[in-house]
Amino acid sequence: MNNKPRTYKSPILSELIENISQEELEKTESKMRLAVKIADAIKAKGYGKTEFAKKIKKNNSEISKWLSGTHNFTHDTLILLQKELDVNLVNSVINEKIEIKNIHIVAQSSNSSNNNFNLSRIFNFKKTVYVNTYSLSTI
Repeated sequence: MNNKPRTYKSPILSELIENISQEELEKTESKMRLAVKIADAIKAKGYGKTEFAKKIKKNNSEISKWLSGTHNFTHDTLILLQKELDVNLVNSVINEKIEIKNIHIVAQSSNSSNNNFNLSRIFNFKKTVYVNTYSLSTI
């Protein structure tokens, strides 16, 4: 018995594959990753496909379609799955940008005779994109 996969060559299939856009490839890859994430979450919860289908009141065939990697999910379905499986499938968190205008550090010297010591030697700062200026002084 030969268990080696056989190679199938077809000029029609080759032409179709060559004409797939980068955007379509990315969409397909994203759908596949989502299906794997859902399948992994179902397994992690200890469900089989049939048991999970009953739990969320769906048909077995619908779960199979979801896990095929070709299904185009609605937002409502993703929220349902997210809730039931306790997994993040929809990232709807808004990341707010903050801008810090200035940082001013005041330090008191224990050596009153030396008012000219360099605070930048004590504090190792790297100026980041979101900070305009640093100000160091002594009391």
